[in-house]
Amino acid sequence: MKPNATPMRLLITTSTFPIHPNDGIPRFVLDLAQALSAHGDVRVLAPDAPGAATDEQIGDVHVHRFRYFWPRSRQRLAITNQRGMRDNLRGSLLAKLQVPCFLIRQAIVVRREVRRHRIDVVNAHWLVPQGLTTAWALKRMRQVKFVLHVHAGDVYMLQRLRIGRAIARYVVKRCDAVFADGSHVRDALHDLIGNDCGTVLQPMGVDGARFATNTNAGAEDTIDKKLPAQYILFVGRLVEKKGTIYLIRALKRLQETHPGIALVIAGFGPDEAALRQLTEELELTELVTFLGRQSHDQIVDLLHGCRVAAVPSIIDSRGETEGMPTVVVESLAAGVPVVGSRVNGIPDVIRHTENGWLCNEKDPADLAEKLQLALACDRPKMRIAAEATAQNYDWQQVAGNYMQRIQQADIRPMPEAI
Repeated sequence: MKPNATPMRLLITTSTFPIHPNDGIPRFVLDLAQALSAHGDVRVLAPDAPGAATDEQIGDVHVHRFRYFWPRSRQRLAITNQRGMRDNLRGSLLAKLQVPCFLIRQAIVVRREVRRHRIDVVNAHWLVPQGLTTAWALKRMRQVKFVLHVHAGDVYMLQRLRIGRAIARYVVKRCDAVFADGSHVRDALHDLIGNDCGTVLQPMGVDGARFATNTNAGAEDTIDKKLPAQYILFVGRLVEKKGTIYLIRALKRLQETHPGIALVIAGFGPDEAALRQLTEELELTELVTFLGRQSHDQIVDLLHGCRVAAVPSIIDSRGETEGMPTVVVESLAAGVPVVGSRVNGIPDVIRHTENGWLCNEKDPADLAEKLQLALACDRPKMRIAAEATAQNYDWQQVAGNYMQRIQQADIRPMPEAI
């Protein structure tokens, strides 16, 4: 399968990884791993999770999940009940107590995997914990390249910590290459460490063929709820930085020009109760459908059934935003008009009025205006522009960019003590 006699051996470390390929847990690390497998031998190291196999083969990618606490049933830090690490840290004292165990165990397993499988490159996703534990694990292993990808939440968290700058500098100084999802998080990283470390802008990709084709006759075939005939689609976690509250308020304004247009929300999170209450206060209960988390195939069908995809992300009260929401490129690949905010990595992909529309963050009036334009657009013309943009973010293209940067990276010198 591989063209080279001695293919590059790559280890990807992550804390977010699906338990099953179509379970609705973000799968961009899996998709990246599968795309990179065309260029070398790829292994993924992820934390153990309920119902997950310790070792499994997904396509050409071998996945190993490590335990970080005993007994296994008491593990609380990584993915549990569809909740991610950050949610678990906020909601569980036991999860907080398991952080040192997780860091030590992950570093040990990274070092073991590197030695056992003669790894050439370790690609760590998120500055912490994976970047930090990889930096520890590769100490005095200068022959192994260390490639970091930051996704936003990791950088913003370190900005708030007293020792965050020191941690970020320690990790980045030991990297051979650094990628970032969006320009906002790239600039935030450079500000955090105090210099431009040559971070490469690389949003996560999309399986263009998968999203371009509707897998079923309609979303109603796979989704256990009756969907409205005409709807705007939101996909994502229900947390402040997603800006869903402003989308619901925009929907209220939109009824003046597009009476009956509905909103379908595919996702769940801690803000769901507040969002449901807002729909009641605005008398939109009949027009807003909360679906909860949906599988990846269901998202494809929802996109093909919607009029517009809305990505109203904001910079939240903690100063956080996203890198580049994957739903942006997924919507473009499906040929769906996209309206997104002028924050994070969205303007890196969406060119206003050319392949979508950009609105001001936290501005329901402006969001409603841009949604009106999207609803009234020349759909075939916009589809052509959207699909052309999505081709630049196809996983094969992303993997090629990755490999080019890895091959250009010089092996790092032994860093001086900080």
